[in-house]
Amino acid sequence: MRHLTSALCILGCAIACAGVPISLPAPGSGAGGTAQPHENLAAIAAEIVRLTNDARARNGLPALRTNAKLMEAARLHAQQMAAHHRSDHTIGEARYPTMQSRLEAVRYAYLHVAENVAWNQSSAQSALNSWMDSPGHRANILDHGLTEIGAAMMRSSRGEPYWIQVFGRPQ
Repeated sequence: MRHLTSALCILGCAIACAGVPISLPAPGSGAGGTAQPHENLAAIAAEIVRLTNDARARNGLPALRTNAKLMEAARLHAQQMAAHHRSDHTIGEARYPTMQSRLEAVRYAYLHVAENVAWNQSSAQSALNSWMDSPGHRANILDHGLTEIGAAMMRSSRGEPYWIQVFGRPQ
């Protein structure tokens, strides 16, 4: 099984997110990503958050708080990755090609952010295991400077799952 993962961490950023309101596709709207009929995407996202916080607890760190704006940014990028069949932090041809553009779109003002993406893991636990086995991803999950999380999974038209965690520390 192929596993493609990558990590990105933007440190020391202070951006006042301003912009115009945007209309984001609704979960399961078919705008790029899909769910299997038996999948509850909100429950899958919650499972990613729970497993992430379990890993932090095992390492003596406080739980991350779920943030609705980060959840929306994660869902948006999971849809984009699924639509473009790419597990990447930057997708030039996407509506919101960079993490910064996604965070601006959902109006998340941050001091510190990080993002983990993964492709084709069979479950939230499998995705978390692959992130924890990668030094860069693990560092994002265990970063004591991050306090909030958003997470999502979306399937491509081929049924491949695209996983994402977005971490932040708000302004």
